[in-house]
Amino acid sequence: MENKSLRFYAIMALWVVLFVLLFVSNRRVDLKTDINKSTSVSVSVEDTVSLSPSVVTTRAYSADDDTYQTFFEILQNASCYQKFNQNIRSHDYEAHSITLRFADDASQNLLFTVYSDGVCQVNGKFVFLRSPDGNAEAIYQLLRDAVV
Repeated sequence: MENKSLRFYAIMALWVVLFVLLFVSNRRVDLKTDINKSTSVSVSVEDTVSLSPSVVTTRAYSADDDTYQTFFEILQNASCYQKFNQNIRSHDYEAHSITLRFADDASQNLLFTVYSDGVCQVNGKFVFLRSPDGNAEAIYQLLRDAVV
C-alpha cells in the first residue's frame, strides 16, 4: 500500500515540475514598456542574398518622428513569449532582417530583430511573436514597409 502511495506522490511531483517548467518557459516580454522608456530608435535593415555580402542600411529616428510612431503602433499590441529552448531553430542564411534598437539617453532599452522567415529575437533571445497584425512574418513586412 505504501508503495502505491509513494508512486502517486512521485507522479504528482513530476506533474508539478513539468507545469512549472512550462510556466517559466513562456515568460512574456513587455515590448510596450521598453519602447515607452525610449527616446530614439536605430533601424538596421539587412538584405542577404546567397553567396554575396549582406547589404545593411541603418537609420536613426527620434521619438518625435512619424516613423518612430509607426514602429510603436506596430509593436505596441504585440505579445512576445520567450522560448524555453533557445536552440529550437535559427534563421536561414538568406533571410532578410530588421533590427530595431530602442534607447534613451542613458542606455539601450530594447533590441528587437525580426527575420523575413518568421524568426524573432528580443534582446538576443528567441521569442514567439503574436500580434493583431499577424505573426512575425507579417510584422517583418509591416516594419519593412515603414522603413522604405
